[in-house]
Amino acid sequence: MLYSNYLKQLDLQDIVVFLNLLEQQSAKRTAELMCISQPTVSYCLKRLRTCFDDALFVLSHGILLPTLKAVKIAPYLKLVVESVNRCAENEDSAPASVNKVWRVCAPEYFELSLLPLSLTTLARERANVSFHIERLGNSLPIDRLMSGNIDIAMGFGPGYHQLHPDLQWQSILDDEFVCVTSLLGQTSDKPMNIDDFCSSPHIFPTPWVSEKNIIDGWLEKIGRSRKLLARANSYQACINIVAALPVTLALPARLLPFLLIPEKVIVCKPPLGCPTFTLDMIWAKERSHHEEVFSLRSLIQRVSRNTQINQ
Repeated sequence: MLYSNYLKQLDLQDIVVFLNLLEQQSAKRTAELMCISQPTVSYCLKRLRTCFDDALFVLSHGILLPTLKAVKIAPYLKLVVESVNRCAENEDSAPASVNKVWRVCAPEYFELSLLPLSLTTLARERANVSFHIERLGNSLPIDRLMSGNIDIAMGFGPGYHQLHPDLQWQSILDDEFVCVTSLLGQTSDKPMNIDDFCSSPHIFPTPWVSEKNIIDGWLEKIGRSRKLLARANSYQACINIVAALPVTLALPARLLPFLLIPEKVIVCKPPLGCPTFTLDMIWAKERSHHEEVFSLRSLIQRVSRNTQINQ
């Protein structure tokens, strides 16, 4: 017997929506996880609120935070779902694991250097988890990090993201530039001369959306500049252009093993004083202890350590 007529209006989907909202802290991610629409999530939440006479979740900085009552009733609703799952089990089959999607906003650098090994590790350890990679824009997606719509972002540092009060960050890779060029007279045994570097036409990779970049910022500081012949969306496209024309590309050194470098293309050190950089992992401070964010960070940290050992 149910104590309230309102309880009769609930169905199992409402309870599952509640539990996923509690975990995901996002109506959009709950809808995607359950393969239902966001209006359906909203409708279920409305019925839950009427039933329990409580808001259950309040929006704060884009995150759905549970009320005190929601926290109190959660163990009982989890028990309901677990009990129903046990009814569906039999001795010959185990309950299916819930599929998880880790959402990462990152440049192509991450996809080339760390994503393949991350996926290989996941296949061994957590077969029910998949990655969804979004291209890094000209600024960090702070609101989406705070709301949980994106779990972590990857950016280049040390840079603009480090002082934001709502974010935490960690440098996971150090890197430097090399010059990939087809200019006559260049050799691989000595650094490229700064005058040759600046006078050469350059190919600028734009695997992330940005008007500013480390190389041009450095040249501006020393009173120099370079001529950009073309922008290309991927590092490999830039290298293909270098192979066809007498031009230069400033390429992160750690990407060399992951790209096809034609024999006639010269790889040499950049001019003296060329800056180094880091690849940084960035996440919302409020979600530091969220289970999935913590697991994702731990995986990328392990993969980055293995990458540095192997190179």
